[in-house]
Amino acid sequence: MTKSILTKSSAFAMLFIFLGAQAVAQRTSSQQDPEKRLYFEKAEKFRRMNNAGTTLSFLGTTVALIGVVTMLNSSETTIHNGSSSQKVTTGNPEGGKAAFLIGTAAAGIGVPLWIVGGVNEGRYRRKYEAVTVGASILPQHAGLTLRYRF
Repeated sequence: MTKSILTKSSAFAMLFIFLGAQAVAQRTSSQQDPEKRLYFEKAEKFRRMNNAGTTLSFLGTTVALIGVVTMLNSSETTIHNGSSSQKVTTGNPEGGKAAFLIGTAAAGIGVPLWIVGGVNEGRYRRKYEAVTVGASILPQHAGLTLRYRF
């Protein structure tokens, strides 16, 4: 009876020690490792760049297509009355040209942001994940395993 209580209490003590060591290792790693924090901040910066590039690319393409459709659906007719002439327009060709130019510029800015942001986000995300400190108990292996990846 006493032996089973002692075994259970030692198992609980080892579990608490393990959980405490893991918490301290993660807290120490995240607070005192400026390299890991730098990688995280850079990965977030490039994630935002990637998202901005994606948004600009899709919205720019949509606005450029709307501009093309607007230009195709508008017409301009010139009426000559002897010495005078008069222009009659239907639709909005100037608005279509403006939408096409703005959309093309937005897509042109968005594509490089999308590419650079995606490549660099992946690079810094991998660097961030490569610098870890932790402890784990695996059911396949007997005992306690400590690991440090770099």
